[in-house]
Amino acid sequence: MKKYLMLLLLVICFLSFNKPESQTDEKLSETQLQFIIENYHWNSEDLIIVNFKQPRSSCHYDNYKNLKQSSEWWTEYYSKMELVNVRNIFVYSESKKATEIIDSQNHFSDISNFFLDNFFNKEQSCYGILVINKKGEFQKKNGEYTQEDIVKYINILN
Repeated sequence: MKKYLMLLLLVICFLSFNKPESQTDEKLSETQLQFIIENYHWNSEDLIIVNFKQPRSSCHYDNYKNLKQSSEWWTEYYSKMELVNVRNIFVYSESKKATEIIDSQNHFSDISNFFLDNFFNKEQSCYGILVINKKGEFQKKNGEYTQEDIVKYINILN
């Protein structure tokens, strides 16, 4: 009987602490939304995907090494997805290490540490993703993410 009670307790604990990291009821303030629209050229698209590269100090390896190769990989990664009316950008927390790739078109520095301070400041990982709709509703995930994650966030926010 003790074994069953212990097992039941473990299952309850596991289920209560294993909440999906990507789900959030949060919403951007009007100021935050306007900041993104103005600084990251988000115009008529319904959604924006922010692929965020954490500071080197948050990552267990040098996530700023070979940025051009990394960019080519991401281009291939997203080419397999059907993104309709979606702005897709890459934001680098350490802009000095990413000067070779920042073009202020699709690759940006984290202006005023906006994304780091507001969405990824307590996280220890190499990457993160943030998907936002025009109402300011968002989904985020810290760490590695899949195409399925991106599609799921887009579907939630559409």
